[in-house]
Amino acid sequence: MNHGTAEQLALAQDDARLIPFDTLFSVNSDGDWKHLAGQTVTRRRNGGTCEKDAVSMILTDAATHKTIVASASDLAALGALEQQALDLQL
Repeated sequence: MNHGTAEQLALAQDDARLIPFDTLFSVNSDGDWKHLAGQTVTRRRNGGTCEKDAVSMILTDAATHKTIVASASDLAALGALEQQALDLQL
């Protein structure tokens, strides 16, 4: 797996289907999935949603292969600066 980049997410802003497979991203704290902020996801290959607005992403650390439907604005590149400000409650 490769680490996703901000450039890849910028290219997918208008079409989520451009989010690459076999690439790791982080759920950002500004999108629809705030409660999962900081979790690592990758694009789902088998089944799920594949629309212009959003695609299915699998949380890589979830024991049950939890899937979310996300757009590029819901994601961040791994190690992005905005991750430092995540308000995670353990």
